[in-house]
Amino acid sequence: MLRCAVLIAIVVLTCSLASASTYYVDSSRGNDSNPGKSAQRAWKTLTKANAVLQPGDTCLVRAGVYGGQVISPANSGTEKAPIIYAAYQGETPELTGGQSGSLVILDGKAYVTVKGFKIYSPDDHDWVVRMAGENTHHNRIESCDISDPEGYAPVVIALGAHHNTVIGNTIHDTGHREEGSGDCVVVNGKCHHNAITRNRCYNACHSQIMLMNGSLHNTVSENDLYATKHDWAGAGVNVILGSDNNQVIGNRIHDLGYITDEKCAIQIDSSHNTIRNNTIYNCGAFGISPQSYTYGGQPQPACGNLIANNTVCNCGRQGLVIISKRDLYSRGNRIVNNIVVGSPGHWYGTNAWIMVFDTYHLNNPAQPGDWFGNVFQNNLFFHRRPGESNLVMYNHRGPSAGSGSPRAESRGGNPVTWSLRELQKQFPTAFSGNLEAAPQFVNPAAGDFRLKPTSPAVDAGRDVGLPFKGKAPDMGALEHSL
Repeated sequence: MLRCAVLIAIVVLTCSLASASTYYVDSSRGNDSNPGKSAQRAWKTLTKANAVLQPGDTCLVRAGVYGGQVISPANSGTEKAPIIYAAYQGETPELTGGQSGSLVILDGKAYVTVKGFKIYSPDDHDWVVRMAGENTHHNRIESCDISDPEGYAPVVIALGAHHNTVIGNTIHDTGHREEGSGDCVVVNGKCHHNAITRNRCYNACHSQIMLMNGSLHNTVSENDLYATKHDWAGAGVNVILGSDNNQVIGNRIHDLGYITDEKCAIQIDSSHNTIRNNTIYNCGAFGISPQSYTYGGQPQPACGNLIANNTVCNCGRQGLVIISKRDLYSRGNRIVNNIVVGSPGHWYGTNAWIMVFDTYHLNNPAQPGDWFGNVFQNNLFFHRRPGESNLVMYNHRGPSAGSGSPRAESRGGNPVTWSLRELQKQFPTAFSGNLEAAPQFVNPAAGDFRLKPTSPAVDAGRDVGLPFKGKAPDMGALEHSL
């Protein structure tokens, strides 16, 4: 009986795969009354393809402008038989106009791939490529060029959508500088297990990638995030509003953060995320910043995050900033094996330092030396300005704790600053194994942050359960290759 059931399943699967068809769409020479099964007798519209495609079918789309049309199949694919919309080999079909601000609509659909399109300028400005709803899963947006210069979000995964992939795309030019709006990719509303990987995202005025509102277990990896002009230079990655247990790995984030002086290359207003092996450079404001505060009535505690093996170089303000506000504390974060190279400028008339621990806006004032269980282990800090000795500042309200350390003046506070040696002597539980030395990058001016063989960061890190070569992990984002 079991053998019979297995044979029936194999026959059903074989028949399904055998019935899969390849269809063609050609806006110039096609006709929707054609059978659509050859390039010579192609359909004319994507509308026809949307109505016909079944699991396992592929639709090859010829070059041309598909105005006022959308990719929105009537059916889902399956794991073994996805529905595929792909550019005809060597050609780039252009999708514009759209429907209610969207050009690719995969709400409630599964196992659909969209590959190789230029997607831009919808008639209205909403979610250009959208995957929304709990039944929206295992879709794939690949190798597309997606933009909306007057809009707000070219790619959105929302409302519980899960296991979708956005890979190898160029996503760019969105938002409004005067509003600080516009994100290249948004994952919003209890979405989980989505992957945003190997994309180029640039010129979004708010952030290039944002995870928000309880989105869990998503991965943002190996993306190149930047701006080509300061007027479009928002943040890099924002992980906010209860979006916990996500991973931000191996991204290159640069030339961002110029729209305001508070934009971050990576901002973490949530908990238990892993932020590792990211390379951050030439950003106008902060590098990496866990921040705890309430936004719109929703608490955002930044607790228990692992910030490991990142390289932060040449930020306009601090490379690391840990912020606690009102009744929320950034607690129990582990900052380990990072390289943070100093800021060239100043902060409100004083040195920019390398790291700021900011408790100024807490309702119950903290005192310098209360690190809230955050630990800083085996990091390399280096300031390029000769004679600079104090690299870390504690910004707080009220009188200093009388540590005898040098002080600096800033907005209404009475900050205390320390050198690494002072910190590690006075607070060994929070600070240990940190170095102050030149990291010896191969060619930082050209964006090459690999380590030279003589770098003090080689084999100087701490094992935190991540892969490494050699006797011990290297500090920084890029392992030295022997």
